[in-house]
Amino acid sequence: MALEAFKYNVCVCVHSMVTINLMEEELYEIDVPLKFKAPVGTRIHGLACWFDVLFDGSIIQRWLSTAPDAPTTHWYQLRCVLSQPIYVMPGEEITGRLHKIAHNAQSYSINLTMTTKSWGAGAGQGGIVRTSSGKFDLKEPYYGMSQPQAYSIAQDQPTHHLTNTQDIQIQSQDEEGFELMHQPSQNVDIEYIE
Repeated sequence: MALEAFKYNVCVCVHSMVTINLMEEELYEIDVPLKFKAPVGTRIHGLACWFDVLFDGSIIQRWLSTAPDAPTTHWYQLRCVLSQPIYVMPGEEITGRLHKIAHNAQSYSINLTMTTKSWGAGAGQGGIVRTSSGKFDLKEPYYGMSQPQAYSIAQDQPTHHLTNTQDIQIQSQDEEGFELMHQPSQNVDIEYIE
């Protein structure tokens, strides 16, 4: 299991779970049945998880998103990697279960199981069933990213990506010493990309 930031396009398919006004007791054990349809033939390596929270203030509503396409937070995203990848064909159904149980370390033990069934030549009457699973302790993750993106001051404003380009000195050493191969520029170009 890894906590890290990744790009949204690595997700093969998405399963949304909407919960509204949960009581604390409902967070002690969370059972999520999974059901996806593979849009393409690929390998499924695991399940990615993140959350969005609405802080519904009396004056202002503010969303906090930990999604891959949002600015990185210290929660990152969670990748639960299966013990073996599951191979799927386009249109195959992927089912499973994500089961989270709270423990005394203010975190969760996580059990993940994912299954797919293939039909076709050589599959037999019941199809070919492929299952893979993993057990994880959310308190002991692998942190895959040490340099998170800066979080924007105002989440509801468009983000500006800063590109900084400048020439650098490149030196090579020959028998007579150092020789400057590229004259550095005295100014720095800064470009905002929206």
